Amino acid sequence: MARQKHTEGFTVAELLTVVAILAILAAIVGVSVANYLRNLTLTEYDNAAKSIYIAAQNNLADLQASGEWDANKNGVYIGKAEVAGEKAAEPTAQRTDDNGETQNDGLHYYYVSAEFARNSGILPQGTIDADVWGKSFIIEYCYETATVYGVFYTEESQTSLNGFYEKGKQDIDIRSKEERKKSGSVLVGYYGGAAARNLDHVELKAPSLAVMNGHILVTDSNLDKHLLDWGTYQILTIVGEKETIMLRLSAPAFNEAKVDVYRKAGSTFTRVEVAADASFCTLRESPSNEGFLPKNTYSVDIAALQAAIEGVVGQDPLGFASNEIVDLKSKGSSNKVLCRSVYGYAQGTWAAASEDLIFTSNIMADWQTEATIDAYVTDDDYKVSDQKGNKTGRDVEISLSNFYDDDTVSDNKLCYSLLMWGSGTWGGSPQGRRT
Repeated sequence: MARQKHTEGFTVAELLTVVAILAILAAIVGVSVANYLRNLTLTEYDNAAKSIYIAAQNNLADLQASGEWDANKNGVYIGKAEVAGEKAAEPTAQRTDDNGETQNDGLHYYYVSAEFARNSGILPQGTIDADVWGKSFIIEYCYETATVYGVFYTEESQTSLNGFYEKGKQDIDIRSKEERKKSGSVLVGYYGGAAARNLDHVELKAPSLAVMNGHILVTDSNLDKHLLDWGTYQILTIVGEKETIMLRLSAPAFNEAKVDVYRKAGSTFTRVEVAADASFCTLRESPSNEGFLPKNTYSVDIAALQAAIEGVVGQDPLGFASNEIVDLKSKGSSNKVLCRSVYGYAQGTWAAASEDLIFTSNIMADWQTEATIDAYVTDDDYKVSDQKGNKTGRDVEISLSNFYDDDTVSDNKLCYSLLMWGSGTWGGSPQGRRT
């Protein structure tokens, strides 16, 4: 009996049906994945817009407290439209509340592009992560109150963002999530409105600075309990006779230091693309032969820092001389919480092992109110107590006050008054003179 051949199988119609079903499923999955990725990117952009909002607001608060905002806002801080020389009017987008109703508060609002914000000092270098600072954004702020109203952000071109922002003239709600993530349009992050009004304001502790064993030490006590939720950073400026460099010190995680390096050229700072590992700076680790360090201390190896900068192609040798006295200032702030900036100051010798006078201060240069701090410096090697418990030694009490030399702040010069008292027995004779 002859065997029968099996001829069962899919017909052409059946195959086409299966292919069509698979194509439809693939399209559905593709759309879902694309939509998911777009939502994920939008969340990242919203977070970037929030960090810009907080950093700009903290900086405007500093400018206002120092008197610089009122003294210069007419000529410096009013934004300009894309047409050269033309001042920006009110933002093209209507100022609406969370219910979409227009706010008519009688105040004057302006908007500035990223380039203007960077160059005018509204959002200077170091106040935000360099990767975000260099992208495209628009900042809206109130002229009278020096408060930020809203921030739009994208990683696409500034021209694309400007075009999206112009849609506000057409009564389109460009602050809505649906409008900002529309397919085929530029993806834009936003932060402002009620969320911004509900931000908490925190009080930071001032940083302390020292120079020891060829290291610059910057202690940020705010990291101890608020590393993640406050996200404070330090902007350390090192000023010599012929050279100025700036370091942005931050801590993405415990025991991890992130450093951006800037070098001053003329009147502006330019970022130096040093090696990503930033091995010249450690956090909570003690340099050799230095002994105990307080927690949350950035330790910058001066010689290694110099080698890292000069090792970058195109960088000239640093202009600091060996054993040159340099001025140090660290500004502590945040782009996660609203706060007043706090400051620490010191002097030290470049690449030397000696420790110089240090003092810290949260003084804000307020032209209306003078501020004073006191520091107490003790050399324990010379401090002893007699049988009656009287202390002798080389103790120095320091009073530092700040003021402007002109009440009108016309030349904007900040002055400091430093008073020192000696106490105990110094050089064999009592001291109590003010100098």
